[in-house]
This record gives sequence, C-alpha cells and structure tokens, in this order.
Amino acid sequence: MIFVNVVSIYFFVMIVAVVYACAHIRTLNDSQYAHTSVLLCFAVCFYIIGYSMELNSEGVAQILFWNRLEYVGIPFISALWLAVGLMYTGHYNRHRHALFAAIYAVPFLTLIFRLTNKYHHLYLSSIDFVREYGTLRLVKEPGIWMYVQAVHSTVMIFITMSLLLHYSIQMEEAVRDKVRLIVAASLFSVTGLALAMMKPFGLHIDYMALCLPIAGILVSVAILRYDFLEAKSTARSRVFESDRNAIVLMNQYHRIIDYNKNAKCLFDRLNVTVTRMPINKMFPHIPQMLKGLLSTETGVIQLPIDGEKRYYEFSTKKIDVARGQQGQIKTIRDVTETTLLNKNLRRQAMMDELSGLSNRRAFIQIGQKRIQKSETSGCAMYLLMMDLDYFKRVNDRYGHQMGDRVVQAFGRILKKIFSEGHLIARIGGEEFAVLLSGCDSGLVCAYAEEVRKHMEQLDFSCEEETFCVTVSVGVARKDIAGQTLDSLMRAADQALYRSKDRGRNCVTVNEGSADDAVN
Repeated sequence: MIFVNVVSIYFFVMIVAVVYACAHIRTLNDSQYAHTSVLLCFAVCFYIIGYSMELNSEGVAQILFWNRLEYVGIPFISALWLAVGLMYTGHYNRHRHALFAAIYAVPFLTLIFRLTNKYHHLYLSSIDFVREYGTLRLVKEPGIWMYVQAVHSTVMIFITMSLLLHYSIQMEEAVRDKVRLIVAASLFSVTGLALAMMKPFGLHIDYMALCLPIAGILVSVAILRYDFLEAKSTARSRVFESDRNAIVLMNQYHRIIDYNKNAKCLFDRLNVTVTRMPINKMFPHIPQMLKGLLSTETGVIQLPIDGEKRYYEFSTKKIDVARGQQGQIKTIRDVTETTLLNKNLRRQAMMDELSGLSNRRAFIQIGQKRIQKSETSGCAMYLLMMDLDYFKRVNDRYGHQMGDRVVQAFGRILKKIFSEGHLIARIGGEEFAVLLSGCDSGLVCAYAEEVRKHMEQLDFSCEEETFCVTVSVGVARKDIAGQTLDSLMRAADQALYRSKDRGRNCVTVNEGSADDAVN
C-alpha cells in the first residue's frame, strides 16, 4: 500500500508540472504549434490521472472505467510528440494532410478498439485481476491491435528522435543542449514502452506511466531553460498566421527555422529549397536575397523572379525574451509596382520629356557630384555648352511643332555620339550641355566637332521647304582645384559666346586663359 501511495504522490506532482507546462505554452499564443503542444499535455494528463485512479480503485468496474479513460491519452502521446517534432524542424506544413493521416489513424482506431474491446477482443485478448501490494491490479493480455499500436508508438518516437538528432547535428552547441534534452525525453518514453510490453520483475505495473513523467520533466526544462517553444510560437502569434507578406523566422545563428506559405511560394519561384543550413550556404547564387536576410535595416532588394526583375522590401523584427535575443522575423513585401512608380516619377522629375535627355535639375545635381568626385580622383572634366543657332527664327517661321522636332533630332544626335556614362542634358529651350570625364582634350574636341557636323548635315522639311539648323559649341576644362560646376559652366558659356561672335556653327575651346577655335 505504501508503494501505491508513493506512486500516487509522484503522479500528482507530475500532473501539476504538466498542467503548469500546458498553461505556460497556452499563454504564448494561439498558433497551431502551441495548440499541438497543449494537446500533448492533455494527453499525458488523461493517461496519468487515469492510471493513478486505477491504482487507487478497489472495484472492478471502477478499475475498468479508469483504464478506458487512460486511452483518451495513451495512443495519442507518441503521435502528438511526432507532430511537435515535425513542426519544430519545419517539416509538418509541407505534407500536412498525408502526415495527419499517417500519424493519427492508428491512435484513433486504438481508442475505438479499446472502448469496444468486449465485442471483438482485438486490443485486449483477455483481462484478469490480481492482488498486489494490498490492492487489486488489472492484468491485460495483449491482442493483435495492441502490438500494432505499440509498433506505431515506437516508430513515432524513433522518427521524432531521428528528426531532432539530425537537427541537433546542424546546430550550434547551445541549441544542441536543448535538443539533447528532448531526445533524452524520447528515450525515457521508449524505455517505458519496452518495459510495459516485457513486464520485468513480475510486477503488474504500467512502466510507461512511470517513465512518462520523467520525460515530461526533461521537456519542461527544455521549454523553461532553453526556450524550446517560445521563439517560434511568439513569432507566429505576431505575424505568421495573419500577414499576407512572405514571413521568415530565423534563429540567432541565421538559420531559417520556420516560414509561412507566401515565403514558401517566394522560395519556390527562386528555385530554393529551404534546409537547416546557414542562409549563406542556402543562397550562394542569389547574393541579393542573402543581403536582405542578413541586414537588420529595412531596405529594398531586387530579385530575379520568373525571368523578370521584381523589388522586395526586407524588414526585420527582433524576437527578444528575458534571456536575450532569440531570433528575427523577416518580413518580405513585394513593392515592385510602388518602386517602379517611384522610379518613373523620379525619372520624370529629372528628365526633359521633349528631348529625352536629362533636364537642368538633373544636370546640376549629378554634375555637382561628379565635379566633387573628380577632386579626389584627379580625373579630367570637360564641359560642352551648345546652343542651336537662330532657333527662335525656326519657331517663328515654321511653328513650335517644327521647333520641337529640331530639339528631338538634336537630342538623338547627342545620345548617338556620347555614351551613357556622360551626362547629357537640355538645360534651356535651345541650350544643351554635356559633362565628360576620363577624356583628353583631343577626344573632347573631336566629339564637339562631330556634333556640329551631324547637325549641320541634317535637313528638315516643312511645307515643301527644306532647311537646316546649325549649333554653336563652347568647351571648357576643369583644371583648377576646387572649381565648381557653376564656374565651369561660366567658362564654357564664355567659349560658346565666342563661337557665336565668330559667326556661329563652330566650336571654341576655353582652357584657362587660352582660347582655341577648332573651326
């Protein structure tokens, strides 16, 4: 009788511990992960309470009642434990329906067969009662389905152990301690199951019920000390279940431990298979994705999706608990339309629509930066200022529509002659400018002369009348330290005025105090 009392106290303490763990998990959030863990706690409680009451019952009917109650929990413990392991290692969502059937079919049938055993004896071939330690004991002879259920439970536990061991191998030492506790808990469960089937020492005791609370203690330590549930469940409660963006949960070691369906869709479109490897090994061929995941600052990253360039905003939310940072929630939002719209607006704000060249604002902003950069690089800078000759006469005689055609044609000439690296702009009605770097004076003069000749040779027609428009060019070189874009423009303007004084349709170079007429 003393033995029964000691075991009952042991069970009582374990039930309190399990209920506490259940309450702790339930307060974390409302996610499926937490729900499964709570169901596991309930299954353990039904089992331990039922067996404790069975030990303390004297009547046959009472013993049988409590024994049946145990099976609300017994067959589901290993199944729910496997489900928790699959969710923790990130495998459950990938084949959810198939896994649900494979995991829970046998437990549900076990419950049904145990409750209806007297009609078919598939679960228990026979039952008897003996007196042991002063109390009545239920002696059960296993039927064929009990062996099926035992094999199923053993397989479930070993699969869980394998998953966690494989996960542990890839983790850092701090994470391995946590997983080792969970594996140890699984070993205690397997030991209890084996002892229950072998019945050593001739005692009619449910060894599984004795070993299971010890496994529960180890799991509780993993929860409370190593945060087995909190980082992942806290993340889910915040954003996983409701956010329409791609959500990725990373631990403090930069390994992806969970993600939502939108993230999976993004990974599939990138042809990436998520594993437990560090992300720097998962995305070697997509450095932009790696950059977005590693950065803690919010930023927009361009990714190649289905053969097109799309833009994604990466933002980070840290998961902090009392013991320090446990990981990061990465929110990945498709901002392609917004980004392209903003780029288009910026382009329009910096672009002259008529000529297709940069406008005066863009020329000043970009030009000033290039001038400043040349101060440190020592690179030679040249500025061409160009003015379409007698352009007002074209507008007055042929109309502004013809004047627009002339501007467009001259814009095409400039884009044809100068490369994209040069800053080409329309800075006024008939005024144009080109800022060049990395060229010598001979090449700059050749460029200017080529522009002049192309324009001179271009014919325009209006109402059966053909005419041409020429261009005057002034060239200046930045050769003084600290010289600004404004002073360089004044120097080029001076050369341009000289070209007009000389009759237009020519190029004049202003290099310091030296003036040189090219044509």
